Amino acid sequence: MATSPPQSLAALVAPVSPVERDRAWEEFLAGHNRLLLYVARSFGGDYDAAMDRYAFLLEQLRHDDFRRLRAFADDGRSDFTTWLVVVSQRICLDYRRSRYGRPRGAADSPSAAEHVTRRRLADLVGVSVEEVELADAESFPPDELLVLRETTSALTDALESLSFHDQLLLQLRFNDDVSIATIADIVGYPTRFHAYRRIEQALAKLKANLAERGIDNPRG
Repeated sequence: MATSPPQSLAALVAPVSPVERDRAWEEFLAGHNRLLLYVARSFGGDYDAAMDRYAFLLEQLRHDDFRRLRAFADDGRSDFTTWLVVVSQRICLDYRRSRYGRPRGAADSPSAAEHVTRRRLADLVGVSVEEVELADAESFPPDELLVLRETTSALTDALESLSFHDQLLLQLRFNDDVSIATIADIVGYPTRFHAYRRIEQALAKLKANLAERGIDNPRG
């Protein structure tokens, strides 16, 4: 279920008066502020760092007569919430590069604890996975270490096979411990039951993908 662009977006990109444009911007923020804050905070740092990043994000969304927001193509298939998250992440990456440069060997992604997400999702879908650090590798027999690494890799690939929107939902629920009601508010679902149903569907896809890879509830 793709989320439609808000009416305030149409007002932002329409040739209206400055007063109407400011009013539309306030309405847009009222509907998406929680999501924009989430993206800004997902890049880590203390409160001040997150707020500086958030301020930069808002500034860039307003820059050049809302040029970035004008780029959204309402074709009836695109999910506006997912699109906004991607755009916001790119802006936050630009902010990080402008302040700190590009870290050597670092990937352009938020500094979330991805291993925690895999660990909790593995528990939920019934896959036996242990996070193996290189320092601990010698404590595992070679055959067990190979199975653990292959299973972890399969789970990572299965997660990446999901749509970005579904990955966002799982990230919010299982990595950030966000409540179902708050997730519905963040992504714009009409009720928490819509969010719950979409998360259940995402988990079902994850299980099916793992089963195709030969990892089908090995704990049973």
